[in-house]
Amino acid sequence: MKTRENANIEFRLAKGDDIDALCEIENQSFDIDRLNRRAFKRFVSSETARLIVACEGDNILGYALVIFRRNVALARLYSLAVIPGRWRQGIGRALLAQAEECSLDFGAPILRLEVSQKNAAAISLFRKADYKDFALYPDYYPDHSDALRMERVLVPHAMSRPSPIHFYHQTLPFTCGPAALMMAMNALDPGLEMDRNLEVSLWREATTVFMTSGHGGCGPLGLALAAYKRGFDVEVFSSRDGPLFVDTVRKPKNREVVELVHYDFARQAQDVGIPITTGAFGIAEIEERARAGKISLVLISQYRIYGDKIPHWVVVSGFDDRFVYVSDPDIGEDHEPFNGSDCVSVPILRHEFDLMARYGRDKLQAAVFIDKKAG
Repeated sequence: MKTRENANIEFRLAKGDDIDALCEIENQSFDIDRLNRRAFKRFVSSETARLIVACEGDNILGYALVIFRRNVALARLYSLAVIPGRWRQGIGRALLAQAEECSLDFGAPILRLEVSQKNAAAISLFRKADYKDFALYPDYYPDHSDALRMERVLVPHAMSRPSPIHFYHQTLPFTCGPAALMMAMNALDPGLEMDRNLEVSLWREATTVFMTSGHGGCGPLGLALAAYKRGFDVEVFSSRDGPLFVDTVRKPKNREVVELVHYDFARQAQDVGIPITTGAFGIAEIEERARAGKISLVLISQYRIYGDKIPHWVVVSGFDDRFVYVSDPDIGEDHEPFNGSDCVSVPILRHEFDLMARYGRDKLQAAVFIDKKAG
């Protein structure tokens, strides 16, 4: 957006030499929740971030910071600031446009952000640029003020958004299954309260095995039984007829315990009539059940998102012609700049999701389908 005031402004990616100027803009623009020098340095060199600066000659007038996740079709506008003396000259809108172009270049057609409800000027800027409110994040900032969550679909004719699922993030490294199950059950029964007591209770019920070391997560049968006990109809798909993850348990005695727990879960599932289908499956089977109103928990490998070879449960919240929409209970490590808005109904290209939904050398697949009980 060029005007007479900013006709000489150029936009480029930030360099290490810009950090002093960026810190000065940050200190002048924000009273709380500021990016520090270390953060700017990290983002300048990050492969999953784009830090764009607006320059007039040698002067840095503002910046926009966009962050991404690998193989996820969603980006986040993490921060945007313009030096106070150059407000209301179209620089903020031009930086926003640059951020949107970077998002599309990265393959992310949705751009999301958080903005303080106190920041009327920023909210006005985003609404004029066609950003829509989609949630409120209570107690988001260090002063306990709320953040408004906004997003823009940059290619609106190419996407059909699913109904949102209320987000719950796992509070322990091994409770992705219970967190995903809570989101699924809450989507079908909004009266179900999602809290840490339920998260830990579900883990205790559904874990394949509890030990001081080794695998501590949940398999599909344990999760299905936990949902069944709470009044939901369930169905299980598994590509393997037998214990899952047992190959990752090194000690023979510990493997015996994993197998014992699995076959006990299998007996319980058979006793209550939970349908279990064994064999390979794909997106078509998951989508068919979604059309019938079921919520799907799907096992994925985190490798294609985080680079970690770890099995992980997510909730599938919708489909369209291009994307599978996933709610991921893992918001990353404390040092990573992600939060719940980055993890709800995240669009993943269908072929990428098909690759994600296969874990390990054996391409293990597992899914649990949750539905309301008839009547």
